Amino acid sequence: MREPDIHHAAIMAEAIASDYYNDRFDLSARGVAPGGLWSQLPGSEQATRLRKSGASLRTVRLFLTFVAAMDRFRNATRLWNDGFTLIQAYPGLFEPAEASAMPTSSLRATLAHYGVSQRHGPDSSGWHTIARSLAAGGNPVSRVVDSGVGNAGELLSYLRTKDRGRSLFPLLRGPRIGPMWVRMLVTSGGATIDGMDIIPVSVDVHVRRVTQNLGVVDTQDMPGKEAREVIQDTWRAAVARTSIGGPPEIADTSAALDPALWVFGRFGCSYCEHVIQPVPIGRACNHCQLRNGP
Repeated sequence: MREPDIHHAAIMAEAIASDYYNDRFDLSARGVAPGGLWSQLPGSEQATRLRKSGASLRTVRLFLTFVAAMDRFRNATRLWNDGFTLIQAYPGLFEPAEASAMPTSSLRATLAHYGVSQRHGPDSSGWHTIARSLAAGGNPVSRVVDSGVGNAGELLSYLRTKDRGRSLFPLLRGPRIGPMWVRMLVTSGGATIDGMDIIPVSVDVHVRRVTQNLGVVDTQDMPGKEAREVIQDTWRAAVARTSIGGPPEIADTSAALDPALWVFGRFGCSYCEHVIQPVPIGRACNHCQLRNGP
Protein backbone atom coordinates (compact mmCIF):
# COMPACT_ATOMS: atom_id res chain seq x y z
CA MET A 1 0.00 0.00 0.00
CA ARG A 2 1.29 3.45 -0.86
CA GLU A 3 1.71 5.64 2.20
CA PRO A 4 -1.20 8.07 2.73
CA ASP A 5 -0.50 11.67 1.73
CA ILE A 6 -1.46 13.42 4.97
CA HIS A 7 -0.95 16.87 3.45
CA HIS A 8 -3.44 16.04 0.68
CA ALA A 9 -5.80 14.48 3.24
CA ALA A 10 -5.68 17.67 5.33
CA ILE A 11 -6.59 19.77 2.27
CA MET A 12 -9.53 17.44 1.54
CA ALA A 13 -10.67 17.48 5.18
CA GLU A 14 -10.66 21.28 5.31
CA ALA A 15 -12.48 21.61 1.97
CA ILE A 16 -15.20 19.08 2.82
CA ALA A 17 -15.78 20.29 6.37
CA SER A 18 -15.74 23.97 5.39
CA ASP A 19 -18.22 23.42 2.55
CA TYR A 20 -20.42 21.34 4.84
CA TYR A 21 -20.48 23.61 7.88
CA ASN A 22 -20.82 26.76 5.77
CA ASP A 23 -23.62 25.22 3.70
CA ARG A 24 -21.70 25.43 0.42
CA PHE A 25 -22.47 21.96 -0.91
CA ASP A 26 -24.52 22.23 -4.09
CA LEU A 27 -27.05 19.43 -3.78
CA SER A 28 -29.63 20.95 -6.13
CA ALA A 29 -29.18 18.12 -8.64
CA ARG A 30 -30.02 15.70 -5.82
CA GLY A 31 -33.23 17.51 -4.95
CA VAL A 32 -31.86 18.74 -1.61
CA ALA A 33 -32.54 22.40 -0.88
CA PRO A 34 -29.83 24.64 0.59
CA GLY A 35 -29.63 24.75 4.37
CA GLY A 36 -30.27 22.11 6.95
CA LEU A 37 -27.54 19.68 5.87
CA TRP A 38 -27.26 18.51 9.47
CA SER A 39 -30.80 17.17 9.16
CA GLN A 40 -29.62 14.86 6.38
CA LEU A 41 -27.69 12.84 8.95
CA PRO A 42 -29.54 9.72 10.06
CA GLY A 43 -30.96 10.28 13.54
CA SER A 44 -30.48 14.05 13.62
CA GLU A 45 -33.83 15.05 12.17
CA GLN A 46 -35.68 12.48 14.25
CA ALA A 47 -33.97 13.64 17.45
CA THR A 48 -34.98 17.22 16.66
CA ARG A 49 -38.57 16.13 16.06
CA LEU A 50 -38.61 14.35 19.41
CA ARG A 51 -37.40 17.46 21.21
CA LYS A 52 -40.03 19.58 19.46
CA SER A 53 -42.69 17.13 20.56
CA GLY A 54 -41.71 17.74 24.18
CA ALA A 55 -39.43 14.78 24.83
CA SER A 56 -36.69 15.18 27.43
CA LEU A 57 -33.03 15.00 26.48
CA ARG A 58 -32.84 11.70 28.36
CA THR A 59 -35.59 10.30 26.15
CA VAL A 60 -33.73 11.54 23.07
CA ARG A 61 -30.53 9.85 24.27
CA LEU A 62 -32.41 6.59 24.87
CA PHE A 63 -33.85 6.82 21.36
CA LEU A 64 -30.38 7.42 19.90
CA THR A 65 -28.93 4.53 21.90
CA PHE A 66 -31.44 1.85 20.97
CA VAL A 67 -31.83 2.79 17.31
CA ALA A 68 -28.08 3.24 16.78
CA ALA A 69 -27.64 -0.37 17.87
CA MET A 70 -29.87 -1.44 14.97
CA ASP A 71 -28.00 0.69 12.40
CA ARG A 72 -25.82 -1.69 10.43
CA PHE A 73 -25.76 -2.79 6.82
CA ARG A 74 -29.11 -1.20 5.96
CA ASN A 75 -30.86 1.95 4.78
CA ALA A 76 -30.12 4.24 7.72
CA THR A 77 -32.66 6.92 6.83
CA ARG A 78 -35.47 4.38 6.71
CA LEU A 79 -34.35 2.83 10.00
CA TRP A 80 -34.33 6.12 11.90
CA ASN A 81 -37.72 7.11 10.48
CA ASP A 82 -39.10 3.71 11.54
CA GLY A 83 -37.50 4.18 14.95
CA PHE A 84 -39.25 7.52 15.32
CA THR A 85 -42.60 5.90 14.44
CA LEU A 86 -41.91 3.18 17.01
CA ILE A 87 -41.13 5.54 19.89
CA GLN A 88 -44.31 7.49 19.14
CA ALA A 89 -46.37 4.30 19.25
CA TYR A 90 -44.53 2.41 22.02
CA PRO A 91 -42.44 4.81 24.15
CA GLY A 92 -42.07 2.12 26.80
CA LEU A 93 -39.80 0.11 24.52
CA PHE A 94 -37.22 2.88 24.99
CA GLU A 95 -37.47 2.85 28.80
CA PRO A 96 -34.81 0.41 30.06
CA ALA A 97 -36.77 -0.98 33.02
CA GLU A 98 -39.90 -1.51 30.97
CA ALA A 99 -38.14 -2.91 27.91
CA SER A 100 -36.01 -5.32 29.96
CA ALA A 101 -39.13 -6.71 31.65
CA MET A 102 -40.89 -7.29 28.33
CA PRO A 103 -40.96 -10.87 26.98
CA THR A 104 -38.41 -11.17 24.18
CA SER A 105 -41.06 -12.71 21.93
CA SER A 106 -43.25 -9.60 22.22
CA LEU A 107 -40.27 -7.31 21.76
CA ARG A 108 -39.18 -9.24 18.69
CA ALA A 109 -42.65 -9.06 17.13
CA THR A 110 -42.97 -5.31 17.73
CA LEU A 111 -39.49 -4.43 16.40
CA ALA A 112 -40.12 -6.55 13.32
CA HIS A 113 -43.57 -5.06 12.72
CA TYR A 114 -42.21 -1.51 12.74
CA GLY A 115 -39.22 -2.37 10.56
CA VAL A 116 -36.73 -1.45 13.27
CA SER A 117 -35.15 -4.90 13.46
CA GLN A 118 -33.64 -6.62 10.45
CA ARG A 119 -32.18 -9.81 11.86
CA HIS A 120 -35.12 -10.16 14.21
CA GLY A 121 -33.69 -12.68 16.69
CA PRO A 122 -30.25 -11.09 17.29
CA ASP A 123 -31.66 -7.56 17.08
CA SER A 124 -34.40 -8.10 19.65
CA SER A 125 -31.98 -10.00 21.91
CA GLY A 126 -29.49 -7.12 21.64
CA TRP A 127 -32.20 -4.55 22.43
CA HIS A 128 -33.25 -6.57 25.48
CA THR A 129 -29.66 -6.89 26.75
CA ILE A 130 -28.94 -3.17 26.29
CA ALA A 131 -32.14 -2.38 28.18
CA ARG A 132 -31.07 -4.61 31.08
CA SER A 133 -27.60 -3.07 31.19
CA LEU A 134 -29.04 0.45 31.22
CA ALA A 135 -31.64 -0.45 33.85
CA ALA A 136 -28.96 -1.91 36.13
CA GLY A 137 -27.26 1.50 36.24
CA GLY A 138 -23.95 2.27 37.89
CA ASN A 139 -21.94 2.27 34.67
CA PRO A 140 -20.63 4.98 32.30
CA VAL A 141 -23.16 4.19 29.57
CA SER A 142 -26.21 4.41 31.83
CA ARG A 143 -24.82 7.59 33.40
CA VAL A 144 -24.32 9.38 30.09
CA VAL A 145 -27.82 8.38 28.97
CA ASP A 146 -29.46 9.44 32.24
CA SER A 147 -27.45 12.53 33.14
CA GLY A 148 -25.83 13.51 29.83
CA VAL A 149 -22.26 13.56 31.20
CA GLY A 150 -19.38 11.28 30.29
CA ASN A 151 -15.91 10.70 28.87
CA ALA A 152 -15.49 9.46 25.31
CA GLY A 153 -12.63 7.04 26.00
CA GLU A 154 -14.36 5.56 29.02
CA LEU A 155 -17.58 5.08 27.05
CA LEU A 156 -15.91 3.33 24.12
CA SER A 157 -14.02 1.09 26.54
CA TYR A 158 -17.09 0.21 28.59
CA LEU A 159 -19.12 -0.67 25.51
CA ARG A 160 -16.76 -3.63 25.10
CA THR A 161 -17.36 -4.90 28.64
CA LYS A 162 -18.56 -8.48 29.04
CA ASP A 163 -20.24 -10.27 31.92
CA ARG A 164 -19.51 -13.99 32.07
CA GLY A 165 -18.48 -13.89 28.44
CA ARG A 166 -21.53 -12.00 27.23
CA SER A 167 -21.49 -8.43 25.97
CA LEU A 168 -23.38 -5.91 28.06
CA PHE A 169 -23.98 -3.71 25.01
CA PRO A 170 -24.18 -5.98 21.96
CA LEU A 171 -24.54 -4.30 18.55
CA LEU A 172 -23.83 -0.88 20.12
CA ARG A 173 -20.22 -1.89 20.83
CA GLY A 174 -19.19 -2.26 17.17
CA PRO A 175 -16.23 -0.28 15.74
CA ARG A 176 -18.50 1.81 13.49
CA ILE A 177 -21.57 2.16 15.68
CA GLY A 178 -19.80 2.94 18.98
CA PRO A 179 -18.00 6.12 17.83
CA MET A 180 -21.07 7.24 15.87
CA TRP A 181 -23.25 6.80 18.97
CA VAL A 182 -20.92 8.88 21.17
CA ARG A 183 -20.87 11.68 18.59
CA MET A 184 -24.67 11.60 18.28
CA LEU A 185 -25.12 11.86 22.05
CA VAL A 186 -23.23 15.15 21.92
CA THR A 187 -24.59 16.66 18.71
CA SER A 188 -28.20 15.44 18.95
CA GLY A 189 -28.61 14.28 22.54
CA GLY A 190 -27.37 17.33 24.43
CA ALA A 191 -24.70 15.36 26.29
CA THR A 192 -21.48 16.89 27.61
CA ILE A 193 -18.73 14.39 26.85
CA ASP A 194 -15.09 15.25 27.28
CA GLY A 195 -12.18 13.70 25.39
CA MET A 196 -14.02 13.81 22.07
CA ASP A 197 -10.73 14.04 20.20
CA ILE A 198 -10.41 10.28 20.68
CA ILE A 199 -13.51 9.59 18.56
CA PRO A 200 -12.50 8.51 15.02
CA VAL A 201 -14.52 8.93 11.85
CA SER A 202 -17.17 6.23 11.63
CA VAL A 203 -16.22 4.18 8.57
CA ASP A 204 -19.09 2.90 6.44
CA VAL A 205 -19.40 2.41 2.70
CA HIS A 206 -19.85 6.15 2.10
CA VAL A 207 -16.80 7.27 4.09
CA ARG A 208 -14.66 4.53 2.54
CA ARG A 209 -15.81 5.61 -0.93
CA VAL A 210 -14.88 9.25 -0.28
CA THR A 211 -11.46 8.27 1.00
CA GLN A 212 -10.83 6.15 -2.06
CA ASN A 213 -12.25 8.48 -4.70
CA LEU A 214 -10.36 11.54 -3.48
CA GLY A 215 -7.05 9.69 -3.50
CA VAL A 216 -6.57 10.07 0.24
CA VAL A 217 -5.60 6.43 0.72
CA ASP A 218 -6.14 3.33 -1.42
CA THR A 219 -8.00 0.66 0.58
CA GLN A 220 -9.62 -1.10 -2.36
CA ASP A 221 -7.89 -4.44 -1.80
CA MET A 222 -7.84 -4.32 1.99
CA PRO A 223 -10.06 -6.40 4.27
CA GLY A 224 -12.61 -4.40 6.23
CA LYS A 225 -10.84 -4.14 9.61
CA GLU A 226 -7.51 -3.12 8.09
CA ALA A 227 -9.17 -0.58 5.79
CA ARG A 228 -11.15 0.92 8.67
CA GLU A 229 -8.06 1.43 10.80
CA VAL A 230 -6.05 2.98 7.96
CA ILE A 231 -8.91 5.31 7.02
CA GLN A 232 -9.43 6.42 10.63
CA ASP A 233 -5.70 6.96 11.25
CA THR A 234 -5.32 8.94 8.02
CA TRP A 235 -8.23 11.29 8.68
CA ARG A 236 -7.17 11.72 12.32
CA ALA A 237 -3.71 12.79 11.18
CA ALA A 238 -5.27 15.11 8.59
CA VAL A 239 -7.50 16.79 11.17
CA ALA A 240 -4.47 17.39 13.38
CA ARG A 241 -2.88 19.42 10.57
CA THR A 242 -5.73 21.79 9.80
CA SER A 243 -8.76 23.57 11.21
CA ILE A 244 -12.09 22.11 10.15
CA GLY A 245 -14.46 23.89 12.54
CA GLY A 246 -17.74 22.26 13.50
CA PRO A 247 -20.00 22.54 16.55
CA PRO A 248 -18.04 23.84 19.56
CA GLU A 249 -18.43 20.55 21.45
CA ILE A 250 -16.54 18.63 18.74
CA ALA A 251 -14.77 21.37 16.76
CA ASP A 252 -11.53 20.39 14.99
CA THR A 253 -11.88 16.69 15.77
CA SER A 254 -12.56 13.61 13.67
CA ALA A 255 -16.03 13.64 15.23
CA ALA A 256 -16.65 16.98 13.47
CA LEU A 257 -15.27 15.68 10.17
CA ASP A 258 -17.37 12.50 10.37
CA PRO A 259 -20.80 13.97 9.42
CA ALA A 260 -19.25 16.08 6.66
CA LEU A 261 -17.57 13.02 5.15
CA TRP A 262 -20.78 11.02 5.38
CA VAL A 263 -22.87 13.66 3.62
CA PHE A 264 -20.17 14.11 0.97
CA GLY A 265 -20.09 10.37 0.34
CA ARG A 266 -23.84 9.80 0.51
CA PHE A 267 -24.89 12.74 -1.68
CA GLY A 268 -21.67 13.22 -3.63
CA CYS A 269 -19.77 10.05 -4.49
CA SER A 270 -22.68 7.62 -4.27
CA TYR A 271 -24.85 9.81 -6.49
CA CYS A 272 -22.13 10.24 -9.13
CA GLU A 273 -21.47 6.51 -9.23
CA HIS A 274 -25.19 5.84 -9.54
CA VAL A 275 -25.70 8.18 -12.51
CA ILE A 276 -22.28 7.19 -13.94
CA GLN A 277 -21.11 10.75 -14.45
CA PRO A 278 -19.50 13.45 -12.31
CA VAL A 279 -21.97 15.90 -10.75
CA PRO A 280 -19.75 17.94 -8.39
CA ILE A 281 -21.11 19.23 -5.09
CA GLY A 282 -18.08 21.00 -3.62
CA ARG A 283 -14.42 21.96 -3.90
CA ALA A 284 -13.08 18.52 -3.03
CA CYS A 285 -14.77 17.12 -6.15
CA ASN A 286 -12.01 18.76 -8.21
CA HIS A 287 -9.69 16.06 -6.84
CA CYS A 288 -11.97 13.11 -7.59
CA GLN A 289 -10.08 10.32 -9.33
CA LEU A 290 -13.25 9.11 -11.03
CA ARG A 291 -13.67 12.53 -12.59
CA ASN A 292 -10.06 13.16 -13.50
CA GLY A 293 -8.92 9.65 -14.21
CA PRO A 294 -6.31 7.66 -12.27
